[in-house]
Amino acid sequence: MNENVSSIQRARELQVESILTSNRSWGKKYANLVKQLEANDASTVRMAQNTLCVMENQSQFLARMGKDKRMEAVFTQVLGPLVPKILDIVRIFYPNLITHKLVDVQPMDRQNGQIVLVRPVYTHSGGGVTAGQQVFKHQTDGTYASETATTAIGTGDGADTTFNGTVGPLPVRPGTAAVTAGNVKAVDNGVGGLSGTGVTGTINYATGAVALTFTVAPANGVVIAASHRYDSEQNTAPIRSLDIQITNLPIQAEPHPLRVTWSQHSQMAAEAHLDLDIGDLMSNLVASFIKQERDMKVVSQIVLTAKAETLLNFDATPPSNYSKLARYAEIGVKLDYAESLIQTDLGRGGVSWILCGNNAANVWSQVAGFEPSGVQAPIGPYEIGTLRDGTVSVIKVPTMNPNEYVVGFKGYVVGDSSIVLGEWIPLYATPVWNAPDLINHQGMMSLYASVVNEPGYFRKGTISGFAA
Repeated sequence: MNENVSSIQRARELQVESILTSNRSWGKKYANLVKQLEANDASTVRMAQNTLCVMENQSQFLARMGKDKRMEAVFTQVLGPLVPKILDIVRIFYPNLITHKLVDVQPMDRQNGQIVLVRPVYTHSGGGVTAGQQVFKHQTDGTYASETATTAIGTGDGADTTFNGTVGPLPVRPGTAAVTAGNVKAVDNGVGGLSGTGVTGTINYATGAVALTFTVAPANGVVIAASHRYDSEQNTAPIRSLDIQITNLPIQAEPHPLRVTWSQHSQMAAEAHLDLDIGDLMSNLVASFIKQERDMKVVSQIVLTAKAETLLNFDATPPSNYSKLARYAEIGVKLDYAESLIQTDLGRGGVSWILCGNNAANVWSQVAGFEPSGVQAPIGPYEIGTLRDGTVSVIKVPTMNPNEYVVGFKGYVVGDSSIVLGEWIPLYATPVWNAPDLINHQGMMSLYASVVNEPGYFRKGTISGFAA
């Protein structure tokens, strides 16, 4: 499937515009979320788009239930009033997922859906690459997107002084040809002549025919190579291209069920004495838990798939003439090492974020340029600050190995991530069941799945010698 990546992004924009048009109240009710669609940061825009898309999926799913004759009475009496509450829960937890910073998130319109992976490949061999190789993972020599071409005219044997050959593509731009044979070089005079110290010759710009005569025979094994620029205005066929391959990977959203219980007595007491709305309390608690659960699933996948690198290990023990914090600050050089490792594998990118255990977070927070986020009362993984002028998120994961950290890269186009999370229904809730034992029960479920796209985006390091 071949499309322009920008067309996918535009399709998402049109989808969001349609959602806001059909749900006119959302523009006012969720004004802060809608405002983020105009942010300068691409990641923030994607997060806002994804949130609105999954809220629309949620809304349509509940609407279908309301139209089901078998569920109509239950929905009208019980589930109907829950709809705004469910959407509020999604609105609370979904934009705040750390997952948005770590990996690519793609809404799905059905349980058995597809996620999009974008892989640009070279269509031609030349410029130092081979047709079919992935762009960025394989670097050109800088001449792939150019008129420059190089042709072998022959190989020296230590005896022959004359060589003939043909270059292409054609026509040759006058004055652009050159011939090399070891240290011997001849250049094009613009009227079909080739000349240099120890070699003369001719080139036919229309046919590409080259004739060379050397004063001294090129040594055995020396390659005689002719380079030139062809006229791409007259001959467009040789122009090399990139094939933006857009792959649709099948994925099935998996159920993630949860049951919530509370006593009728506790509900009555909370409402009577503490003036607490049990519905609001449930919304906040469930939103916080779902956020933690969703983030930890992705974090666990990242830690499991990250490649351990000895180069990223850091001994935090300070020398005798060092303060502890001064030594901790020196871990910053590991960011450059990690960036080089990721670029070697992917041919692009760098470091978008750092996942840290507790001790590792304390060390990374001492690096020059660290800006704390000031997050209060965090639940689950959370951003403690940023590095490199806000471009690298430093994220603490309290349940992670305290001395471990993982650096990772997330691209800016669809599918440019080692892990892709497909989201169908963020939250489904059943009616509350008031059991005879005075214990209230409510079932909840999310439907999503995550897949590993390809390795290379994550690297893992370990800290030793840390002292609080």
